Amino acid sequence: MGKLDGKIVLVTGATSGMGYVTAVKFAQEGVKAMVIHHSSSEDKAKKILEEIKGLGSDGLIVRADVSKYEEVKSIVDLTIKKFNRIDIVIAYAGFPAKVEYWNADPLNLTDEMLNDPWNVDLKGSYHCIKAVVPYMKKQKYGKIILVSSTPGVSGDPIGLGFTLAKTAVRALVRSLASVLGPDILINVIAPGSIGTEANLKNYTTKQKNEMIKTIPIGRFGKPEEIANTALFLASDDSSYITGQTIVVDGGEIRL
Repeated sequence: MGKLDGKIVLVTGATSGMGYVTAVKFAQEGVKAMVIHHSSSEDKAKKILEEIKGLGSDGLIVRADVSKYEEVKSIVDLTIKKFNRIDIVIAYAGFPAKVEYWNADPLNLTDEMLNDPWNVDLKGSYHCIKAVVPYMKKQKYGKIILVSSTPGVSGDPIGLGFTLAKTAVRALVRSLASVLGPDILINVIAPGSIGTEANLKNYTTKQKNEMIKTIPIGRFGKPEEIANTALFLASDDSSYITGQTIVVDGGEIRL
């Protein structure tokens, strides 16, 4: 028996890094069906679908720009049409960490540097909530998991556009918990320095070594450790937790 037996799950940003590992972890825990969202990686999505079917779960591939509500609503409606319900949504989809955005002068950001993360990370998360809540209310059950970051908790002038969007995700969760409860629980994971290619590509070897010195556990986190946290929040183990930010950072020292 798995912790998610029989559940219908939508994972946005499921084709790489933490999203991919979480999709596989959830399939191993017995989900009935996994809806795999991507924005431009259909080949990767097909491989994931094949993998989760090999684990005994049904699945569906969907493409959408999460910054556009109508596209998000269409994939949620499609999920309901095919599987009759939607139990869990976990929103990993985020704007790519472009080097020029990450290293920009925090006092001289362009509108684009502010708007791009905001549109995908914050608005995309809100669109997921808006689209799934009517169905979850009707079935009187739902788990929604969003993704922030440790800079979204403590602040960080590096990559400020991303930090602002991730901070707002936490405020969104805290603000909606009382509106959605008691049947729908909503929480957010704030990963620290997770050792995925996407997360570390903007740092030199020297910078990576300096970062590790600030982490009491002495290493970067693993995507599997985020997936395990997502599993906890998606399962009945977290039945009395809502509106919370779960920080997974190895005790990392921040500003």
